Amino acid sequence: MPKTPGTPKPTAHFLRTLKDKGFDPAAVVATLKNPTEVYPSRSHPGQFRVTGNGLCIVGKPEGDFFYLITVYADRVVTAVRSDQMNTPEGRRFAQIGRQ
Repeated sequence: MPKTPGTPKPTAHFLRTLKDKGFDPAAVVATLKNPTEVYPSRSHPGQFRVTGNGLCIVGKPEGDFFYLITVYADRVVTAVRSDQMNTPEGRRFAQIGRQ
């Protein structure tokens, strides 16, 4: 079973996103305790994605902590945001979609 790297520590952005999107905090805790997958981000080196319970939690390990950066619904394709057009991955996705 994959393991979350470090003690979870939410950022202000993570807490705001959790509230704004209406995700269940208990589902976040359950996902961090027993994730389906933990894998490195290809687009943001040093960050990891932790999945489970329909969630994808993005975080970055630093020292003994795993700073929770954001959370979103796992494997749900959404429209590309304007800020994502600043990356090669975002522009590629906007042009050809996820394959």
